[in-house]
Amino acid sequence: MLRITSRSRPTVASLLRFNSNLARPEASNLTKEQLTSNEFAKQAPNKDSTWSQTQESRSEIISKYPYRFVQKDLQQQPRPYAAIDLIAKEPVRYLGHGENIAVCDGNKGSTLQGHPKVFINLDQPKPATCGYCGLRYAKEEFKDLIEAQEKA
Repeated sequence: MLRITSRSRPTVASLLRFNSNLARPEASNLTKEQLTSNEFAKQAPNKDSTWSQTQESRSEIISKYPYRFVQKDLQQQPRPYAAIDLIAKEPVRYLGHGENIAVCDGNKGSTLQGHPKVFINLDQPKPATCGYCGLRYAKEEFKDLIEAQEKA
């Protein structure tokens, strides 16, 4: 015998929980103009434009594939900071006299993160950049020249 209790009927709170996106505009309903002015459709909190030639902007992706964003609140979507601006703030790492090659593994002591070990030639009087992580290295003897160029 089937019994219906008060627990088996949906309550108002559960109905509101499942239909909570009714009060918010869905990302698929936004026009391209609305997406460009929407704070949460911007590329990253610290960068408005793309940082690679092959990268599509976030608003273009949302307008091109609206079915991916049906019933999605853009405010809840992850928006990480653009690492390209963060790595540019890292100072140049200077190596002692007589060292012509820097070794970068992006590891900083942990065995869980990083990238393959890269050997970077430091013969030029300018900072050499690691192709994986973007850290910059230079010889100590070029420090005054490099810092003068950065200030100018």
